[in-house]
Amino acid sequence: MLKKSPGIEAMVITEGGPVPPPTHVHLRGSAHAEGDEVQPGFPAIWGGEVASVASPVDGAKSSGRRLALAKWMTRPDNPRTARVMVNRIWQHHFGRGLSPTPNDFGYLGTPATHPELLDWLATEFVAKGWSVKSMHRLLLNSKVYRLSIASESKDAAADPANDLFWRFNPRRLGAEELRDSILLSTGELNLEMSGPSVFIPMPEEVLATSSTKDSKWGISPPDQANRRSVYVKMKRSLQPPMFTDFDLADTDTSCPVRFTTTVPTQALAMMNSEFIHDEAATLAKRLEREHPGDLQAQVKRAFELVVSREADESEVIRSLAFINKLKTESKLEPQLALQRFAVAVFSFNEFFYLD
Repeated sequence: MLKKSPGIEAMVITEGGPVPPPTHVHLRGSAHAEGDEVQPGFPAIWGGEVASVASPVDGAKSSGRRLALAKWMTRPDNPRTARVMVNRIWQHHFGRGLSPTPNDFGYLGTPATHPELLDWLATEFVAKGWSVKSMHRLLLNSKVYRLSIASESKDAAADPANDLFWRFNPRRLGAEELRDSILLSTGELNLEMSGPSVFIPMPEEVLATSSTKDSKWGISPPDQANRRSVYVKMKRSLQPPMFTDFDLADTDTSCPVRFTTTVPTQALAMMNSEFIHDEAATLAKRLEREHPGDLQAQVKRAFELVVSREADESEVIRSLAFINKLKTESKLEPQLALQRFAVAVFSFNEFFYLD
């Protein structure tokens, strides 16, 4: 009979049941110097009223205090939570929030450039049941989101930083968006919802830096490894190069704003990484499968899949010349030449940037 494993212990925060233990003020912050007992309440700056916590029902496993806090934060007459949330959603789509300091809506933060708009969006957010999807739809269908990136000299002189959003700010895809977009273009993106984290292939050079040699990195089946990046396992000391190269959020501290960099390692990653070449090979196979023997149709289809538009005549001519040059001068097989073309298409600025 197999011996049962003792398992793995993990330190977690949990409630001990429906009756919470007494809570005291800790004098001068010392855990060993208890002062008066205190009851649940809300921050004094926002009223400081005593929290109304319903008595636990029979069989309850929680005191209900966290639920009371959640209801207080999301009550209809509290605009702060909704303002902060819609400001972050706006920031995601436009590259900068209506208030550029999403972690600080207080005196030390920068006031919103459009306070009335922020309040209206917050009101709509609450009215629609705090639906993030509805807010995404509202912003993406708005006129301001559909503005061109073109700059007018008189407007640029009046508002060079585009604080008033009179044009669209080009936004480079984030690390996760870039990976998902590549997988989507090849047809390999797994859109399955929910479930545990997945492990994506990790280069041996990165695994060699792990401090725990026995349990470095897991292995997920290929279809699971191709799930959206939101499901990718994140380990602070062991991160996929594709993410770190393209400005993954800081995993050690709160990261209200990601800084977008343009550095040589990004271009090198798009030319040389194993992930890019694997996906380029997959895209080449897809093009051959959809348009066997028709190189011109394959080129046109590549543009449709990667940059979501039709290629113009000059682009088709240059692409065909590039592929033929690889076959004649570099002596590459047709499939490998098409794969190299796919690598080049993945590096288009038009693919990297939303404009």
